[in-house]
Amino acid sequence: MKDLPSQEELDAAWEEVKRIHRIHLARHGVKLPRANACKRVWLSMLYHFRDREVHKDEISDAVRREFPDAARDQQVRHLKRDGWNIETGKEPGSHRLDPYTASPTLQIDQARRRAVLHDEDFNERKIAFGFRCATCGASEGEPDPRYGGDKVELQQGHRDPHKPSDDHENIIPQCANCNRAYKDHFVFDEKGRVRAVASVDPVKRASKPVRRKIFEFLKNELGDR
Repeated sequence: MKDLPSQEELDAAWEEVKRIHRIHLARHGVKLPRANACKRVWLSMLYHFRDREVHKDEISDAVRREFPDAARDQQVRHLKRDGWNIETGKEPGSHRLDPYTASPTLQIDQARRRAVLHDEDFNERKIAFGFRCATCGASEGEPDPRYGGDKVELQQGHRDPHKPSDDHENIIPQCANCNRAYKDHFVFDEKGRVRAVASVDPVKRASKPVRRKIFEFLKNELGDR
């Protein structure tokens, strides 16, 4: 294991990471961590040693030097969730950063989101729903108190976020409030009613008794599989 870079070297690496993020990554939705977060040290280490793979133990040592109470096992791979292009190294537990491109997963997701219905096709979907939000019933073009009295504008929501965004039957009209609130967490039926979860996020936010019920259900449903 190589000696840790000095604090000055890591600070310089962080400044360069911020510059690259501003120029190349911010427009793609890649998230820049807070300056007082462990992830800032992760990125600084990965960028400082960008010519080689960096083991997570090295990164953990750098984190604990600055944050003594931090966990010993830093989960660097979680940077992928923020859109950073982190490659798994040949040695177990090692990583490498491509600082100039967003993660392939983020790029694929953005491409999927860009595949939307043409205005004429979406208008047909709005006609089918009476120019109302399929989820809450807000009428397009009418003032809504949730928006400070601004008029409702319907957006293209997805019945199932895992299905194509340009599939006519997979699109439902939703007001901005519902589209933003439900995100990609739920599956809707043909009338815009929630019928299933599409991600684990709603489960994470549920109360402990509800999570316990879900756990018991899955244990009975799936067994040891």
